[in-house]
Amino acid sequence: MKKWILLCLLPFLCCKSPTEKKVNTPTDRKEQLSQAIDSLFSSKIKIDGPGAAVLVAYDGEELVGKGFGQRSIEDSAPVTPATNMRMASVSKQFTALCILRLADQQLLSLNDQVTDYWPYPVFAGITIEHLLNHTSGIADYESVFMEDWDRSEIVENKDILDWLSTNPEPVFPPGSRWEYSNTAYLVLALLVEKVSGVPFATFAREQVFQPAAMDRSTFYNLADPVEIDQRAFCYEKDSTGVWHRTDTFFLNGVMGDGALYTNIEDFFNYDNALRNEAILSDEMRSKVFSPSSMAIPEDHGLYGFISEFSFWDKEDLTYAMGWFRSGDIAFHTGSWYGARTFVVHELGRPLTIALFLNSDSADLRNDLLNDTWQLADQYLQETKPEK
Repeated sequence: MKKWILLCLLPFLCCKSPTEKKVNTPTDRKEQLSQAIDSLFSSKIKIDGPGAAVLVAYDGEELVGKGFGQRSIEDSAPVTPATNMRMASVSKQFTALCILRLADQQLLSLNDQVTDYWPYPVFAGITIEHLLNHTSGIADYESVFMEDWDRSEIVENKDILDWLSTNPEPVFPPGSRWEYSNTAYLVLALLVEKVSGVPFATFAREQVFQPAAMDRSTFYNLADPVEIDQRAFCYEKDSTGVWHRTDTFFLNGVMGDGALYTNIEDFFNYDNALRNEAILSDEMRSKVFSPSSMAIPEDHGLYGFISEFSFWDKEDLTYAMGWFRSGDIAFHTGSWYGARTFVVHELGRPLTIALFLNSDSADLRNDLLNDTWQLADQYLQETKPEK
């Protein structure tokens, strides 16, 4: 976005009138940031179309928590901070936390071989940590099921495990390179069930969401649906410009690599819990943002994508436990049918930004995220300068 647009959205940069003695207090500036976010999102999100929810938090304080547009176009129901939206791949950090909770309970080790749990050739040489860090080389399920599956039936995790038992060819030997893998995180969800003896969604609720005060968050399986409070439905636009719901997509029974529904209020509580060590032991918490031993190759397309964002400090990209890392920035994106998400968790300063959309526009998501970060960064430079 052009710089002059951002300047229009930054009233807190304006000079004080010489005839006015009013001091621009931190409270005033916080309100100005909120108004700037309002202006930005209102210019991009139509009031009668799919919407967005945004969180800007700093050091345990919610600076902005707002919703725009509709969570249900058909019912004219608006997006609010309490609206539960589909997270797509942002879900992966919560799947990783489930595994780390099991490690905390000494029910598994990250060095365990996956063949210890399923003696399938496809898992030979793969450790749990390989799965977490996308270095397992395990075959991609999406391309196979998109082509071969009867779409009148909902695909579930167990169906993909059955397919893996047929020993599909790996992409590369375990630990030899990095390649993003949805299959890996689906297997992690299956592993949570196998080790804990309870359904994955139940374990996540009891062991991660409840400790983090995420009282209305849930993993969702279309084959065994549950009621989702204030649910945002997912939308895609056809060639005539009409929005259509995509929530009955046949792969929406798969969990672990995606399928989390959460809201801005719960995510704010989660971020505080993560920063305040409320979910894991010190040992396991130290692993959440610790990069894998393998950097993402410089010729990977992710570098071109992330270069669009102001927050990237141009350091090498790595992957941790459900988070990308670049210097002091941890982040993750999410893309699924009718959903786009993006979260940024800074490690050098306690800034968090979360952006959830119930539509399929990656360009809109990226523009909003980039401009929101710039607005938040400018606000912090003005109100909380580094010592």
